[in-house]
Amino acid sequence: MNITVLTLPETAVVRLRRTGPYGESNRSMMERLKSWAREQGLLEAGVILGAAWDDPACTPPEQCRYDVCLTLEGRLPEPAADMTLGRIPGGTYACFQGAHTPSGVQALWGTGFAALAKEGLSPDSGRPVLERYRPELLERGLFELCIPI
Repeated sequence: MNITVLTLPETAVVRLRRTGPYGESNRSMMERLKSWAREQGLLEAGVILGAAWDDPACTPPEQCRYDVCLTLEGRLPEPAADMTLGRIPGGTYACFQGAHTPSGVQALWGTGFAALAKEGLSPDSGRPVLERYRPELLERGLFELCIPI
């Protein structure tokens, strides 16, 4: 499994936040954000992030926080009523590419942390794990899972 280590900048975002068990509800929230971004004419220009703030092995499922975010270089539109402005912390991330399908996303979540351990790297629990959906990767049917280290 290929690991790319990147330093990502702190990023301003428009976000939807959900607190509760990770899973299918996160996907419906993602669709809501994409619909809004499409209406604003921003979907092709921005990067969509899914930010998992809590480790479900250590945090009760009902307290797990997940943000679906849109970032645009240099400008952020006025968010819809159910959205807020926020920031995703920067720093060093180990990134993995995988298929942009439900099973592909789930597979990377299942193997990424083990690949880190195999390389002697440890996750930084103070920053979120990011699902990064960049337009140039989506065109190729891919996404990235970025684990803070």
